[in-house]
Amino acid sequence: MTLTNTLNSLPRSFAVGFDSIFDRLESREKASYPPHNIVKHGEDEFEIALAVAGFSDKDLSVKQDGDQLIVEADCVDLNGDKEYLHKGIATRSFIKKFTLADHIRVEQVALVDGILSVLLKKEIPEEMKPKEFTILPNYSV
Repeated sequence: MTLTNTLNSLPRSFAVGFDSIFDRLESREKASYPPHNIVKHGEDEFEIALAVAGFSDKDLSVKQDGDQLIVEADCVDLNGDKEYLHKGIATRSFIKKFTLADHIRVEQVALVDGILSVLLKKEIPEEMKPKEFTILPNYSV
């Protein structure tokens, strides 16, 4: 048994912090439309990028409901009176859901050159961060 096989056989619950965010984001959504990337930009910053060619900002909706990030779009009619010989750009309706890890919030949403970018940031509340205490010498109760 190789080291890789051994590590892959360990339960995912051993993951700490963001180690499991990619698994959680991918595990909920297996649909292929629209295609998407999940990018880690830093220790606490992530991006979900969706290819949404043909959609405008008015056609798209992004909302966070608890630990769910929901991206929706209504069907866009680019046909008009055109006769297509080949139509490879899909503009059908979709709902795409991602499960976010604890303390993840949407920081910014932008549509640039047909890519919808949802920037995410992990912010642990101050009361949940580790604390270090000073040990007092010779202190009696």
